[in-house]
Amino acid sequence: MLTHKKLSVALALVTVLIVVGGVSWAVIDSQQPDLSIREQVRDDAMAYIKTNHPETAQFMNNLTWTGGRTTPPDILGAETYAYTSQGWNVTIQYPVIQNPIYTITADYSATSAGGASIPYRVIWQGTLENATITETSYTFAQ
Repeated sequence: MLTHKKLSVALALVTVLIVVGGVSWAVIDSQQPDLSIREQVRDDAMAYIKTNHPETAQFMNNLTWTGGRTTPPDILGAETYAYTSQGWNVTIQYPVIQNPIYTITADYSATSAGGASIPYRVIWQGTLENATITETSYTFAQ
């Protein structure tokens, strides 16, 4: 009889731990921001640019994006999204179909800080298809 009671208490304790752990995980997980598909495309393109063109890394510190859908509501069959952050303008266009090819343009324009006023310009174009980014054009001007 004593063994049965110990087993019941042990099972109750394990059940409580599982429930508390599951609730804690759900709370922690819900605090992580979910990126939309377009935001993920934008972030993947920016990571590609930074990795493949290291001279652009100096312009990618602490980016905080604003923007979203720019397609007029009466346009059917295609979407356009635009995001901006600290001199960057990223535009994403794609047809509204299953597994679309995303066309991405990232355009950076700014002058350097410190009074030297050296203008910088980055224009990158590419596509994202089936999780693969392909660069179609890149310009870096100083």
